[in-house]
Amino acid sequence: MKLALIATPHTHPTCPPLGPAVLSAYLQKTLPTVTVSVFDLSLEYYLSSFGKIKEGTLGIRLYNWDEKTTAHHLEQAISFLKNWQPKSHPDLKEYHYRATIFLTFENIFNAFMAEMAEKALLGQSIPPKIESFFAGLIQPVLAVGPDLIGFSILYQQQVVFAALLAQMIKKRSDVKIVVGGANISVMVAPETLLTTPLLSAKADTPQIFCKDFFDYLIPGEGELGLSHLCQAEDVADLATVPNLIYFRKDELQINPPALVEIDTLPYPDFSHFKLDAYLTPEPVLPLMTSRGCPWGKCTFCTHHHTSLRYRTRRIEACVAEIKFLQSQYGSSLFYFYDEMIPPQRFKKLAGQIIEAGLVIHYGAYAKPVKQFDISLCRLIQSSGCRVLQWGVESASQRILTLMSKGTDIHVVKDVLGNSTRAGINNLVFILFGFPSETEEELQQTLTFIDCNRENIQALSAGTFVLTEGSQIHREPEKFFISRIGEKNKTSILHSALEYDISQGMTVKEVWQHFNDNQKFFGKIPLSRRFGTYREHLLIYGASQSGREGQER
Repeated sequence: MKLALIATPHTHPTCPPLGPAVLSAYLQKTLPTVTVSVFDLSLEYYLSSFGKIKEGTLGIRLYNWDEKTTAHHLEQAISFLKNWQPKSHPDLKEYHYRATIFLTFENIFNAFMAEMAEKALLGQSIPPKIESFFAGLIQPVLAVGPDLIGFSILYQQQVVFAALLAQMIKKRSDVKIVVGGANISVMVAPETLLTTPLLSAKADTPQIFCKDFFDYLIPGEGELGLSHLCQAEDVADLATVPNLIYFRKDELQINPPALVEIDTLPYPDFSHFKLDAYLTPEPVLPLMTSRGCPWGKCTFCTHHHTSLRYRTRRIEACVAEIKFLQSQYGSSLFYFYDEMIPPQRFKKLAGQIIEAGLVIHYGAYAKPVKQFDISLCRLIQSSGCRVLQWGVESASQRILTLMSKGTDIHVVKDVLGNSTRAGINNLVFILFGFPSETEEELQQTLTFIDCNRENIQALSAGTFVLTEGSQIHREPEKFFISRIGEKNKTSILHSALEYDISQGMTVKEVWQHFNDNQKFFGKIPLSRRFGTYREHLLIYGASQSGREGQER
């Protein structure tokens, strides 16, 4: 058995993907006879575009520049982000300038390529150089002669790229294809990826279904499902594969889920990745100390659907993993991708990192509750934490209660101050337009940001999106939603839920306020781009040796 795991285009090229690294390590441990190859096609997608833009075979224009000038500025931005050393080059104005160029490139290029992918899927003509671009991505995958290919899809925008690459692979090979990842896992009914048309087709064009090139889906945690699938010798064996969704004689089959014991998982294997090719001066490695969310009550969220329940790894095992990864890959930068690390667990983790003598820098998600006092924040900082990401969302206590955040805005203010005084950079998440939010409540949030500007080093602001499967979606009347539009049944790619509210700002008004405040968001002390390129915020924080553990 030969298995190829693919990280699907596109995610920001600043960090290797964790999912394929964990799956490959698990399969190598449990099924040593299976040959596993891993391809970060998201990174290759970017590297290929960089090369073609530089040589002039792929043209793009940013701002008012011509193609040659754009290529020059893009090359400079890539080089800067790849080699940025904040200690010797602390000017954040230049960082912001270069990062803005790259983000603009991402937005324009990815939108164009998504449009090309949709056209290609529908059988419409696209430029030969674009078709060749996509074909070049799958060539090394096919070269290893896999029996099974697994696509990892984290975000909705990756679906169209996974579909096109899978379609192209199926035209060249009879290999089986399985799809998993967080985007599939949070779907209320992931089987709709197989049963709903992928794209809206014209009257004279046949409908395109993912089932024509996706053989299987494995939502949720993938270790056990993928392991059993690799061992399936005939169709009858598929019934025993945990989490598997597939068609058997045109009848949809959905197998029950199963959970892996996470303390038995081997360390993630990043050896397959070009770690020196990501846009950071040294690799930033992702890891997780738990699965699921210890809170799991936020009314707008579906992230916790990726795991059946919350479980943690032993702290000793987590510290041993960090030590191994640092030794194996020569990196001292890490990002914890846990949904959040509760204060008591954080205290134990930080203490054991210090006790083990590890010299690292890391970022993590946390919930701003009173247990994060100055003493705990200093302990966490002493263990190497340089970035904490906080889901503040709103400064209106009514909205926070409606969200079931379990936070008190006065405590949030104190926690952000404690973290800053301890020498940690705060990345704060803000959500505009939660159902029934008024202009006055929105202004409370803006005032909170303004008054606490010194304790908010980076900001990630977005607008509310009604997510299928959230409590709001299940019980809309509790959140002043008077109508939910029917889900788009003609395309799985465009499945946003529209809604009307009986109280508060309309969706249009929310968007107007969000757009009107873009300049205000840019006044946060550090670069606003740190809210997008969070690995860069960690790199910046790691360079701030002068403020470690000191009050400011």
